[in-house]
Amino acid sequence: MGKNVVLVFCLFLASCAKVETATSENTQTDSDKTASVQPLAERGILLKPVAPNVKFNARQQKYLDEALPPKVREILEKAEKFEVLAEVRNDKESDGEGMTFEPTRVAGLVDELDKKNVLEAFYFDASRADSPAACYEPHHGIRATYQGKTVEVEICFSCSRFTVKSEFGEFDGTIVRENNKSENVFNQIIKSKSAAIKQ
Repeated sequence: MGKNVVLVFCLFLASCAKVETATSENTQTDSDKTASVQPLAERGILLKPVAPNVKFNARQQKYLDEALPPKVREILEKAEKFEVLAEVRNDKESDGEGMTFEPTRVAGLVDELDKKNVLEAFYFDASRADSPAACYEPHHGIRATYQGKTVEVEICFSCSRFTVKSEFGEFDGTIVRENNKSENVFNQIIKSKSAAIKQ
């Protein structure tokens, strides 16, 4: 009887040791996984495609297709990385020459809803041709990347013009001058979600 009790006790201790060993191995594996995972900011967040919901008449659709061709819009809408850019300068930094776009702030969007809102407002404004002014001082922009292809859009809300640069070519368009939707959307994102670009 005493031998049986000792045997059961030894088996019990052996099983506890195995459980402890298994737990230690699992903990080691988990800590290895945790150590190898980069912080969220370094990993980056890949956005999912969006489908902007904007209605166009035939004239507006034709103008949008010329200024923002379907291949360009596909990159914008499917972009895994989508940034809103702004050139914000104080009075001391202003040189009076605004023909080149040199962004000083960037908002890397991490929410598909923000991307959708930006594109809906921009498409709405860009489909309504307007007579532009000649200044072209771009202070806003979009940079979108999908499967290694990048589209960059420079926007001058002052003169109602924008320029698109992509591997499909360069395109120019205008945005509606009065009651445009996109300028407020861009400014809100820059104000609440952007960071300074290190020079």
